[in-house]
Amino acid sequence: MPRERSGSQLNSILPIPIELNDGETLESHTKDHLSHITDVLVGEYHLIKGEWGSQYFVWQIKITLNDHEFSSIILYKRFSEILQFYNDLEKYYEENNEAQHIPTPPSKDVMSLERLLMSKSWLEERRRGLQWFLSRVLLDPVIQKCPVTKEFVLS
Repeated sequence: MPRERSGSQLNSILPIPIELNDGETLESHTKDHLSHITDVLVGEYHLIKGEWGSQYFVWQIKITLNDHEFSSIILYKRFSEILQFYNDLEKYYEENNEAQHIPTPPSKDVMSLERLLMSKSWLEERRRGLQWFLSRVLLDPVIQKCPVTKEFVLS
């Protein structure tokens, strides 16, 4: 004899949603309390050969969410994309009349093959500057909630 259950029968045996202290359900609590960035690490760089012989670096950026190592996002961004992120943040807070201090990113130096060969520490200095900037910005709880930050991290 086959067993059949309708959707209405299944709904009658499902558990009652967990109630939190203020009458909020677990589902709404999870939706309202999204993940937040708890660590940022600017790691290695990769030299990319573009069209017509141009070259540029992309930086690996590891973003950890909610202190869980297994919950990380790895981004690859050019320096110009990071500068654009900074400019977009400033524009966003200016347009919304919100006073928010945005740390300044490292200055854009001219990269040349000569410079790389003469100064091996140039890339490490750039990496440390990006690490400082991105940590100060992405770990700020106010800036984390900005739509510009979400776009930068998720694009």
